[in-house]
Amino acid sequence: MNLTAKHINRKEARTANSGFKKLAVQWLIEHLCFVSSVVLADSFVLRNRQLLKPAKRYASP
Repeated sequence: MNLTAKHINRKEARTANSGFKKLAVQWLIEHLCFVSSVVLADSFVLRNRQLLKPAKRYASP
């Protein structure tokens, strides 16, 4: 095999598929933010359920 300096010093330009990783991470972050906000809203409603209806403290005559 005849290797010359041209072949040894040649660098192949390869592109990484980092776009897929970036999109996956971006989707994951958006999904987790959406899910966490929904869970936060649900837990807020569940914890403050007594605020939705007035408490019946006094018996009506």
